[in-house]
Amino acid sequence: MPRILEVKNYFDPLFTYVHRYTQLRKEELMQLLPFLDIRLYEKKEMILSAGEIDSYLNIVMKGMARKYIVLGKNREVTLQLATEGHFIQSEISFNTRTPSELCLQAVEQSIIVRMEHSNLEMIMRNYHWAEEMGRLLVVQLAAGKERRLYNVRMKSARERFLEYVEKHPQMMRRVPQNVLASYLNINPQTFSRLKRLLKGKSL
Repeated sequence: MPRILEVKNYFDPLFTYVHRYTQLRKEELMQLLPFLDIRLYEKKEMILSAGEIDSYLNIVMKGMARKYIVLGKNREVTLQLATEGHFIQSEISFNTRTPSELCLQAVEQSIIVRMEHSNLEMIMRNYHWAEEMGRLLVVQLAAGKERRLYNVRMKSARERFLEYVEKHPQMMRRVPQNVLASYLNINPQTFSRLKRLLKGKSL
């Protein structure tokens, strides 16, 4: 079970992360604190299992979480890797209140701030600035998903690998190879070959 932590101890980094997406002011974030809780998840601990209804909007404060689906026996496809400052949830389950087909899991020991669905709905109704904040957040997240979809469909495995390594070199150390290969939609054999070539600087 995840351990409960004090939200107020993480106020400054939380403000920094949220401010990247919106123009939220500190006094506005202070109004949200009573509606937030923060949990510590151990490495590989499940945040959400398939079949559960996702009741939380999550932002990673420390560590990393992943979103994935299970296809057949022992095959997992990673759809998202969320590091510090990024949101992660099962959007369909959260918004429709239906059981999730996705899983969320901590890749590393992770600290995650959460807001419950009913609290988010209440805040949207009662705080005029919250609706604008939500709209800006949705726009940012949708743009990120479109860029990822474009990369998967339009770029070669080599191009996807090189671009990702250039932008996120630390992920080669932080993420298990099979998980990263799945996320980049590269088969494990090709990923291993590209990784060896990268070490040999032959790419």
